[in-house]
Formats: sequence, C-alpha cells, structure tokens
Amino acid sequence: MKNPSRRKPLLPMNMPRPTKRESILRAARQIFLLRGYAGASMEAIAEAAPVSKATLYSHFHGKQDLFAAVISEQCEALLNTLLRVRTEVQDPAAGLMAIARACVDLIYCPEALTLYQVIIGERQLSAELGESVCQAGPEPVLQRLSAYLEELAVQQVLVIPDVAMSARLFLGMLRGDEHFRCLMGQRAGLSDEEKTALVEAAVALFLRGHAG
Repeated sequence: MKNPSRRKPLLPMNMPRPTKRESILRAARQIFLLRGYAGASMEAIAEAAPVSKATLYSHFHGKQDLFAAVISEQCEALLNTLLRVRTEVQDPAAGLMAIARACVDLIYCPEALTLYQVIIGERQLSAELGESVCQAGPEPVLQRLSAYLEELAVQQVLVIPDVAMSARLFLGMLRGDEHFRCLMGQRAGLSDEEKTALVEAAVALFLRGHAG
C-alpha cells in the first residue's frame, strides 16, 4: 500500500489547476527574481515548473521571450484596470485616480522593484531584449492610458493637445524621484499614506494642466 503522506495535495474543488504556461511563468518569475536574468537558465526554469524542456520551448522560444512574458504578466492587472476605467468619461478625476493607484501599486510592489533592478543591473542585456521588455510592459500601459485620455479629449472633458505626451508625463509623475530611490535600494517602497499622497498630487496637477 502506498504511503498516504506521499500523495500530491488536492486542489480545492473551486480552484482550477494551473496550465502549463502559468506554471512556467510562475517558476520563471521566481528564478529571475532569485538569480537575475544572466544567472537564470531554461533548464532551471523547466525543473522548477516542473515541465520538460520540450514543453518549455513549445510555449516560449527562449529566455528572452520568457522574460518579456514575465514582465507582461506583471502588467496584466494594471491593463485590466485601465480597460475598466475607460468608460468613466464624465468623471476624469475618478478615472485618473484609479489608473494612478493601480500604477503605483504595481511599480512600487517589492516584486516589481526587483524585476526593474534585474533589468537595470544586467549590463550585458541586448538592445533587442530591452525592446522586448518595453513592448511587453510599459508600451501596452501607455497605449491603454492614451486611449482613455483620447476619449476624454474627444468628449471635451479635458483639453489634451498631445495625448501621447500627456500619457507619458502622467506616468512619469508616478515614478519620479521616489521610484528611483527604491530602485537604488535607498527605500524599500512607499507606505499606503505615501502612495495616496502621490496619486492625489499627480492627478490634481494633471487635471489643472488640462482643464478647459
């Protein structure tokens, strides 16, 4: 008779079993955070998933593709938030507050800060990988924010002559000096009170600068 203690734990009935791709991404995130980009290997990720290397390569062409997918997944919650707030045209303050809070919660969370540090710290990363990371993370966020700002401009709720520039400036206000300090290890992150103050200040300044 098999030892019952060696049986695999059962998932709760209402919890779907993770797909192979989800398992790979979870393992990859852990390996990248622990070892950095250069120190991570596809073999280690496959073992941690656990999947075969053939299965791993059937989902991702290589480490660069996988790292970009990890960044993309990190931004998925933010992108979903941006989609939800796009319809709040008549209340730009509420819409921008929701976007800003989602951005701040994402970029200041410990895991995101570590991923940023991994990207910055790897001097040997190619320009192609840097482009992949931007396409997977910041660019979709900018596109969704720009779409919301475009809608506000079309409905004449706000005056936004250059939507793309205003979107970049808005996100830039949410990073700024404090985010740089966190990346340099001078701070571990922001408190909830500090996040709220940053969001309120950025939204208030943005609305004053784009008032009709």
